[in-house]
Amino acid sequence: MDKTTKVWLLAPNLICVCIDEFENGDFSGRLIESYTDEEQFFDGSVDMLLQMDELYDRWNYPQSSTRSRSFTKKLINVMPANIRKGDICMNIKKMQESRGKRGTFIVQVQYRQNSTWQGQVVWAEENRKEYFRSALELMKLIDGAMNSQEEADDNAL
Repeated sequence: MDKTTKVWLLAPNLICVCIDEFENGDFSGRLIESYTDEEQFFDGSVDMLLQMDELYDRWNYPQSSTRSRSFTKKLINVMPANIRKGDICMNIKKMQESRGKRGTFIVQVQYRQNSTWQGQVVWAEENRKEYFRSALELMKLIDGAMNSQEEADDNAL
């Protein structure tokens, strides 16, 4: 692939992770998805994963192959099955053009099997796509990208 080719993902379950702050090995920022105009703010990587998992549960897509255990019963308001047929706010272009202050990642979880996620992520600033086999591997990819960006910024000084 030549350098001018842009990697784009098009799917009903894309989430744009805009990282605005990165310090002490953790990050905070915003989640942007195509079903609403509102951005969701997260404070830390764990908060980001929990909010993303809640979105997937609400969308019921991709469907989870297992139910998580909990000390309390948690009712999730699942969107109706016809969500993709009309009354949604598809902001794919806005989502793809959004940028975090420190980094931007377009995440597509394709499967939720074995109590974790499998899918692909695009690091927007570097136009690089990688596949991940678990939520932990996704976190390692994002963390590695953020650390390499921070090293590049330090070397530029």
